[in-house]
Amino acid sequence: MSRANRLLLASAVALVVGAAVGVVAAAWIGSSGGSSAVATKSLKPLPNTSTPPRPPSGAVVLAQELGTRAVALAIGPGRRLTATVLSGVGGGESGLDVSFRVGGTTLPARPCGPGCYRATAPAGAPRHVDVLVAGRSASFQIPRAAAPAAAIVRRAGDVFRRLHTLVYVESLRSKPSGGIVTTWKFVAPNRMAYGIRGGAAAVVIGEKRWDRIKPGGSWTRSSQIPALTVPQPSWGRGTMDARLLARSTVDGRPAWVVSFADPTIPAWFTAWIDRATYRTLRLRMTAAGHFMSHHYLAFNRPLRIAPPR
Repeated sequence: MSRANRLLLASAVALVVGAAVGVVAAAWIGSSGGSSAVATKSLKPLPNTSTPPRPPSGAVVLAQELGTRAVALAIGPGRRLTATVLSGVGGGESGLDVSFRVGGTTLPARPCGPGCYRATAPAGAPRHVDVLVAGRSASFQIPRAAAPAAAIVRRAGDVFRRLHTLVYVESLRSKPSGGIVTTWKFVAPNRMAYGIRGGAAAVVIGEKRWDRIKPGGSWTRSSQIPALTVPQPSWGRGTMDARLLARSTVDGRPAWVVSFADPTIPAWFTAWIDRATYRTLRLRMTAAGHFMSHHYLAFNRPLRIAPPR
């Protein structure tokens, strides 16, 4: 696996099982000839990047990838449009030529912080907004009505943490092509296994862990201290601007489609949450250099995670 994908996996592990798990990826990355999980510092940020400001409170937040950049749009009270542009190497990217196109009107944006750009839309609720960034365009459809959904997201997070077992498939990229596909398995309270399609794998049980670099390779045993607490949602407890975008179905299950931001990462999420059980059925995350989607396959089914032979 390339060094870029090793670093991508390191931060993915930290996201899916919490910040305390940085050591999970560290041991595997170190054994594969790369650097530690915190070596994302070697991806030198651009001189015009730093942590962007939080999205406006009470806004509808949407995000998508634009090449290697992440672009988020917040539609706030008073027709205020705020775009956040994240560089592929991390941080808000300032000094760009950014504007908004609403209907037939193009609105030049003014800076509002690192990677932050703002303008005021014409009268009337915008239904479609294009964010023009350095000659490229990210298009957003704006829901006609987006009720507050913080209670849905909060309960979905609680349900996630109370699961006994969980299996899902993750697709993760840092640019339009390539990336890694990983199957994750969790057994509460401290067992985890992942396997990358055509790549590395790991098993964690309490304070013990085993890693291998490639399929069919030998397993290396090491320590996992502190032990993990799993499963955990990919977002933290500090989410904001949760809004109900639509009602849909996932594999025949009625679901809410909810968007929200987690400024502590920072990242923007769209989640498909089961309306009966509050289980998260699908998830999409957009962050700096991280374009991630989850397809949740099994909840609370019998699952055994054992030391590899």
